[in-house]
Amino acid sequence: MGVIIGTAGHIDHGKSTLMLALTGRDPDRLKEEKARGITIELGYVFLETPGGDTISFIDVPGHEKFVKTMVAGVATVDCFLLVVSADEGVMPQTVEHLDILRLLEVDRGIVALAKCDLVDDDLIELAEEEVREALRGTPAESAPIFRVSAKTGFGMVELKQALFHMAAQVDEKSSQGRFRMPVDRIFTLKGFGTIICGTGLSGKVKVGDSLEIQPVGKVFRVRELGVNDRRNSPCGMAGERIALNLTGLRKEDVHRGSVVGEKGFLKKLNSLDTTCSMLQGNVDLLIRQRVRFHAGTAEVMARAIPVEGKPLLRGETGYVHFQLEHPVVAMPGDRFVIRRYSPIVTIGGGIILDTGTRKVRSRFREARLEHLDLLSHGDLEDLLFEAMEDTLCHFVEVADFMKKTGVEPVDFNKAAESLVEQNRALFAGEGKSARLILSAAVEEVERKILGSIATVHRNVPLSPGLPSAHLARKLPPDIPVWTVRFCLFRLQEEKKVQRRGGFLCLSDFPEQLSGETLKQADRILSDARKAGLQGMKTPAPGRRIEDIEALLNRGFLFNLSENLISTEDSVGKVKNIVFEAFGEKPFRLGELRETLGVSRKIALMWAEVLDGRNITRRDGESRFLV
Repeated sequence: MGVIIGTAGHIDHGKSTLMLALTGRDPDRLKEEKARGITIELGYVFLETPGGDTISFIDVPGHEKFVKTMVAGVATVDCFLLVVSADEGVMPQTVEHLDILRLLEVDRGIVALAKCDLVDDDLIELAEEEVREALRGTPAESAPIFRVSAKTGFGMVELKQALFHMAAQVDEKSSQGRFRMPVDRIFTLKGFGTIICGTGLSGKVKVGDSLEIQPVGKVFRVRELGVNDRRNSPCGMAGERIALNLTGLRKEDVHRGSVVGEKGFLKKLNSLDTTCSMLQGNVDLLIRQRVRFHAGTAEVMARAIPVEGKPLLRGETGYVHFQLEHPVVAMPGDRFVIRRYSPIVTIGGGIILDTGTRKVRSRFREARLEHLDLLSHGDLEDLLFEAMEDTLCHFVEVADFMKKTGVEPVDFNKAAESLVEQNRALFAGEGKSARLILSAAVEEVERKILGSIATVHRNVPLSPGLPSAHLARKLPPDIPVWTVRFCLFRLQEEKKVQRRGGFLCLSDFPEQLSGETLKQADRILSDARKAGLQGMKTPAPGRRIEDIEALLNRGFLFNLSENLISTEDSVGKVKNIVFEAFGEKPFRLGELRETLGVSRKIALMWAEVLDGRNITRRDGESRFLV
């Protein structure tokens, strides 16, 4: 298991020096950092716990010019180590870093009161009181404070033990979901190419996997990976620092803010809806205000549009829609921070609720607010039920829903199965084509199917049923084909509907004609027999075309031509006449005409019937009985 701890604090308060004293490694690796004595880029060092786990430290810059780098560093951490110099106390970047941690909900942490060897006890007491005041009213107000000196070693043993204890309290991240990792570091190694690093947010990755990098949208194979400070690891898990060597990856394909994950899982977004909390002491969020939007390790410019149509005042929390000037890769549930465009200062942050959302329209504002209320306060069951209710045909594609919302399969299945148990929804299909549909929608389609079949039985009792191929025509055109098939399968399973050949009928509908329906059929057949070999023209006087079509479907009649019918009895009669007249001898169409005593046109129709039923075989101008 890996635990990520991010440092925080004002410039020159000793964060990097403390990291060196704790781990034996200097997180500052750039020549410029060592020359200037300040941290410019994110640094990474590791500390093994007594239990064999690894604490990964992300050391962040403290200078106000590098706050965006700091946000990228702490976006994926589990807890914080706030470093405050005892000789200076709480400074502007101390406060801003604490604000950012709070907005990102990094609430578990430890405070190191550094450089205690430089000041007397009175100043140390004063600095500690300032820290307590800065933490008051925040979720981290009870964070322990340790007086330390990295130079003399004072308090370092106690600080290290407290870090071990805090790391042990962090819940292990699940590796069951799909892999996702925001990129916060990119470098090249001679002979290896471009290496990307980040903290695994979910799932796991192994050598040989195909991963997609967004927003560039390219897919690469994992050639090699490292975990924490170990190279050539077989796999990396959520909650670990992971370095990936991807086959064919070029430096221009990736940047800090890119996200790497399972192919088809990630989405690049240009708009999103959020719940946003404004910091108490800074500024209000005006309508269409241009802000710096930080999500994961990315920073882009954005326009903020409060959904209620009025500015979001300092200290308030409300729903805000963001139109992004460049795409980011994020999921509902991810946290974000916003900073003022100029002067650059952190002003708020919150949680992403929905992605790929439309612009805010005043006439749809109330519905939008109700939807965001549900996303903000409702559980996954409610969200899933609402998603089905809001679609035209009341279903969701399982894979699409999970991709859009970022929900893990295990959580989706739990919510969906609960809806199924309550008889509010049904699963249809499986695998990539799996869908969840409202039970009420299924019942409505089933009623329509049963009603369509019953209408045929009632209006045309001679018919064997509704032709299967005609069912879709009897239903509203917006019902998907898969829904019709699913409902029909259920009706057959419940023995409400039977499929008889190419026809659908209600299970209690008699298969054979009897009583009045049989008499009605006999009257039509009698008319057709009276017409002899000439056939009966349709439509026939006094006979409904629907009844004639029903007997055609039952096989009692057949079409000699488009508007000429005859009985099956007549086929046997013609066969006997031909056998008696020609036996095994060949005969031509003219001879057949004379034998049957019909016109050439009618004789040709009968010849085609005999050929089609394999009673005769044509050879040139002649035919033979088979």
